Amino acid sequence: MKFRKKKAPKNGAPRPKPKIFSKLRDFKKDVLTVPNLLTGIRIGAVPLILWLLYLDSTSARIWAAVAYSLASITDFFDGWIARKYGLVTVTGKLLDPLADKFIVLLTLVVLLDKAEVALLPVLLILAREFYIFGIRALAVEHGLVISAGQGGKWKTTFQMVAIPFLILDRRVFIELFNRDWDLPYWGNILLWISVFFALQSAWVYTVTLKRRLFESTHHEEL
Repeated sequence: MKFRKKKAPKNGAPRPKPKIFSKLRDFKKDVLTVPNLLTGIRIGAVPLILWLLYLDSTSARIWAAVAYSLASITDFFDGWIARKYGLVTVTGKLLDPLADKFIVLLTLVVLLDKAEVALLPVLLILAREFYIFGIRALAVEHGLVISAGQGGKWKTTFQMVAIPFLILDRRVFIELFNRDWDLPYWGNILLWISVFFALQSAWVYTVTLKRRLFESTHHEEL
């Protein structure tokens, strides 16, 4: 059996690298970035927080609040680093909003299961997220990209502050400081404020999409 020798590239040109190396390079560029690492930490913190809440001891409640607060801080830094250093990626755009929804919605569901938060605000928040998911799918179908408004950012901020207040129930301060501080009361108030911004931002998103769809349809007719 004779083997053919591979022809050397002409004019001393370098041999093309295998496609697998370019794919690995693209994977590293799009996935293995500092902002995506911070987002991954936020997602990884979710099962830890839920486990601590189910342990339901004073120390577990404190650690759950600490873990939630630290995870929430990463939500600011991953976006800031991505914009400042040009590390905005497709993976980051996908994972960042998912991480926010995981940590907020799952924690609220556990607190609801423990009867430590009212049913109505949780239902409204869940309904809003499903609604926005459908609206965004409609926008993508028409080739439209609508960025989050200021109301959505305020919604996230109030939720991130409210939930640690809900986690730290009254017995934590009674056992540690002999003080009857009712942080969950203020947590519920902040949660209702976040509901207001959630509904307001959903309305703005709907109006914006309707206007953009009308404009795109009008241009197509012309």
